[in-house]
Amino acid sequence: MWLAVLVGLVLTSGPAGAATTATIPPPQAAASSGSGGPVPLTLLSQTAWVTPGQPSFDLQLKPGPGSPPVSQLGVSVSVYGCLSSVSGFDQSISSPGASGPPISSTRSPLALSGLPPVNGGFDLSMPVAVDRPSTPPAGGFGIDLTSTGGQCQLFPLGVYPVKVQLVSMASGQAIGGFTTHLVYSDAPAGTQKLRLAVVLPVHANLAPARSPSPSTLRDDPAAALQPPSAAVSAAVTGTVSTIARSHPGVPVTLQASPQTILSLTGPTHTAVDQLETLAATPTVHQFASAPFTPVNASSLVASGLGSELALQVARGSQVLAGGIVHATTPGPTTAGRLGTWFANDGMDAATLTQLQSAGYSQVVLPSGSVSSSPTNGSTAEPFVATTNRGTSMTVLAANADLTSRFTGAPANPVVAAHQLVAEVAQMYYERPNDRSPRALVALAPTGWTDDPAFVDALLGSLADSPIVEAVTTAALFDKLPTASCRNGCRLAPAGGPGGLPVAAIRAQRLRLDGFDAAARSARTVSTGLGDVVLGGESETLRPGQQAEVLENAGAAMDAQLAQLVVAGDPVTLTSAQGTIQVTVISYAHYPVTTAMTLTSDKLLFPGGTTQWTHTTTLIGSGHTNIVPVTVRARASGTSKVTIVLRSPTGGLTLSSGQVNVRSTATSLVGILLSLGAVAVLVAWWIRTSRKRRSGRAGGTAEPEPARDPVEAR
Repeated sequence: MWLAVLVGLVLTSGPAGAATTATIPPPQAAASSGSGGPVPLTLLSQTAWVTPGQPSFDLQLKPGPGSPPVSQLGVSVSVYGCLSSVSGFDQSISSPGASGPPISSTRSPLALSGLPPVNGGFDLSMPVAVDRPSTPPAGGFGIDLTSTGGQCQLFPLGVYPVKVQLVSMASGQAIGGFTTHLVYSDAPAGTQKLRLAVVLPVHANLAPARSPSPSTLRDDPAAALQPPSAAVSAAVTGTVSTIARSHPGVPVTLQASPQTILSLTGPTHTAVDQLETLAATPTVHQFASAPFTPVNASSLVASGLGSELALQVARGSQVLAGGIVHATTPGPTTAGRLGTWFANDGMDAATLTQLQSAGYSQVVLPSGSVSSSPTNGSTAEPFVATTNRGTSMTVLAANADLTSRFTGAPANPVVAAHQLVAEVAQMYYERPNDRSPRALVALAPTGWTDDPAFVDALLGSLADSPIVEAVTTAALFDKLPTASCRNGCRLAPAGGPGGLPVAAIRAQRLRLDGFDAAARSARTVSTGLGDVVLGGESETLRPGQQAEVLENAGAAMDAQLAQLVVAGDPVTLTSAQGTIQVTVISYAHYPVTTAMTLTSDKLLFPGGTTQWTHTTTLIGSGHTNIVPVTVRARASGTSKVTIVLRSPTGGLTLSSGQVNVRSTATSLVGILLSLGAVAVLVAWWIRTSRKRRSGRAGGTAEPEPARDPVEAR
């Protein structure tokens, strides 16, 4: 036992900070960097590609809030062997030592205070040597890439997991840390690079507003949705600015949410200007023809709401064409004018048919939604899928692992970005310098929050990559040959409507259609109301939030209709036939065409009916609209007249009320009945009188009534 300890001391002795291949117990594992809250150690930046010409691996680190003073902190680094597979890469993120002990690691933690300060953090610069001792700076650490069994076959080219931990110098305990990757490359200048299409959303999630007042909804239907917070707006604006200013030459595909563009007002309006600038270079910056708000196309179609999907596409195209130079939309009559639809959900043939009808010719789907899609190693190849109508659409599968990297370390976005780049490099090393072009699509997941730090690290890594070429998805569809499907490339069955509030969507759409028919000149109002209904279909909202948005949409419609008031002043008729005046006051700032229906059980309207409908246009802005109606009383007394204002199409009740009508005139029928009763009474009296006179004239007296025998005694 003592001999083993002595040998261990000998192996671990040497200058502090020198590289070693000895197996030493690492500091106790720290909390995962994948949590959503603050982390003890943040990666500010790192070297994306280490080459023989630039043999240094730099990390810029920053301790998180709540950490001990810098003087009490240290950093430990462990570098593991080159990975041999994509599955090994996935495992390396959660367990970097799964494939064996580190090939190079710090003997003891490096004092954080001894590292050069930079950008509010500290710079750890580590020279990299291959199969020879490195020469680290004083108080620093050098990485020695040594060949070990089980490593990749292209050593030293490959991807090396690097575990970095923040350590308490006093206790030796790890406070926090993360796993990133060192990518070593020595690719020749003419290498066949791996194409990578990155699809980034420009989207701010708009949740339902809490109890908006009727007056607020009346003045602005968009108040039904809570505006993005300052932090969210800053993230969206920062992401766009990062692309436009820091990496204008790196190709990227952008899914700019039209709903978000409309919400970018005030100080964040510069983002729209920058998007317009990016749209001017369509070969570098491709703009997807996005729906008004992110939606699950299959859920809408499966729910019988294919018309809503068409409205999403039409409204989205309208906003993008009005706010951004939409280079991907040649014209309204061009087949396939909308290009590519991007989905993070499954899709069936019926949905493909709907999208094709809307103007799409290509689809990017998650790889898990396609059975046996063609691949070239781990990379994707476009294939053809058949719609319900027998026509076809070109499909490309996005890589699921790359999609997961966007949210792999939400509190450490630079780590997440470099993990994505390293995994792409791992896929390249499966078939380096392949003669046939290979490609991948990295599609951000639904609900991913824009992050300038993530985008900056990702695009910065792709800008000078020796083995990866950034492209747009349009370039992939254009340049990659279509592969044949051995097993038919069957689309996995799409899910049903899920929690989509189908009944509420239909109800609000019916009301909106009725409003459109009644107030055709109020396009701004009806468009705003329609945007709220479309916003309630967003797949970035939970089902409960979708229902709340649609409830607010109904309240916004009610606020518009409340501007029509049916006056209820009583009316008196002094004759059997007369005219009543129906009074409607409209406070709306637009005219409203309405089908006015009057109903009463005691009055007859024109045509001799008890119900009468008349179409009229109401003038707004506080105007008192008077509609005269000729009526005939069927009886004297008071009767109620029910007044209902409906849209011309009948799908919406605009307003309603009641008017009491009092008739003081006696009707002809009443007079005739009264005269008849008098005549009968007179005839009876005359007949009775004649009988009496006739009896007296004949001398006969009326017999005396018989008396009761008992009474007689």
